[in-house]
Amino acid sequence: MKLNNILVTGDRNMINRHKYLFKVMSDNISQIEYLKNDSFTASKKLKNLAKLVYKAIPFLPVIKATNFRKNDKIFINQSRKIEQKISKLPKTPDLIFHIYGMFSPFWESFNIPYVIYLDYTMVKARKNWLPWAPFKTEKDFFSWVECEKKTYNNADHIFTKSNCIKLSLINDYGVPANNITVVYSSGQFSEIYQEKKSFGTKQILFNGSDFQRKGGDLLLKAFQQVKKAIPEAKLAIVGQNLTIKNEGVDNLGYISFREEMERIFLNSDLVVSPARCEPLGLFLIEAMNYGIPCIVSNQDGMPEIIENQVNGIVLENLNTDVLASHIIQLLSRPEVLQNMSEEARKKIKTQLNWSVIAEKITNVLNKI
Repeated sequence: MKLNNILVTGDRNMINRHKYLFKVMSDNISQIEYLKNDSFTASKKLKNLAKLVYKAIPFLPVIKATNFRKNDKIFINQSRKIEQKISKLPKTPDLIFHIYGMFSPFWESFNIPYVIYLDYTMVKARKNWLPWAPFKTEKDFFSWVECEKKTYNNADHIFTKSNCIKLSLINDYGVPANNITVVYSSGQFSEIYQEKKSFGTKQILFNGSDFQRKGGDLLLKAFQQVKKAIPEAKLAIVGQNLTIKNEGVDNLGYISFREEMERIFLNSDLVVSPARCEPLGLFLIEAMNYGIPCIVSNQDGMPEIIENQVNGIVLENLNTDVLASHIIQLLSRPEVLQNMSEEARKKIKTQLNWSVIAEKITNVLNKI
């Protein structure tokens, strides 16, 4: 099928995060247009409320958690709104490229082929991180999953950001394996960093934008041990403003300028992410672009981009003593950091860049 006109649908913020992908795809496709939707997922108030509730009662069963929940009515209403907008377009697109699975581009009429680019499923979220699956009752959860099933199984193809999500689609949603292609993802950069990366600052970098989920509390405990072994060690936290006063910890807050974030990356020896849940870790990919080795937990898609003892360290369990030990070892061995750095950059050049990903996607789209 020759594709001349693709319509991108999904949550506004999620579409913006993939702007570099569509920029590359536009080299081979005549027209890519956007139908952005400000869904409930974009509500910062809702997200912050979920975090507060989970922090207060982190081990409550899903049926006892908050009552501002997701449900099938929200999913269906959002899907119908998008479907109506598409039906009113002056020109019918050749294909819909839908970002993520919080709603569908169609609900009643599936008369235009569509594909989905997916990073996570609700079944995985419910298992791994409760705030991402806030349902009032078991019935609400299963009704939502049925909406997902309809969306995924009616798609002409699904591109996933990891093998673990491909397996979830197969095992939890009944999607045929041959209808799924793992393409991974890249970061917020259009060009691969080509300059030199040096080591020796003893600075650890952490993305604290979702502090608890990303394991910030574990890293702070581990850093206390690191600081005793390596007094000059520093921990830089970006992503949000926190009230952390620990010695050697610098909370830089949200960094809005690309040039400043690049400076911070290049001034860091390690990126650490002992996350409890992380679909893939786009911050890790950005770090790898600058040649920074990463220490990560073995959760979700992270072990698929960080290869243990090759371009970083994959922790088999979230043990602060083990985490501290690995940090100390790597900060004390710049030659190992340099070798891992080269491997990280190699993976960006061969796999985790938008050009490679766009080519894989386009090859599949041309066969639909």
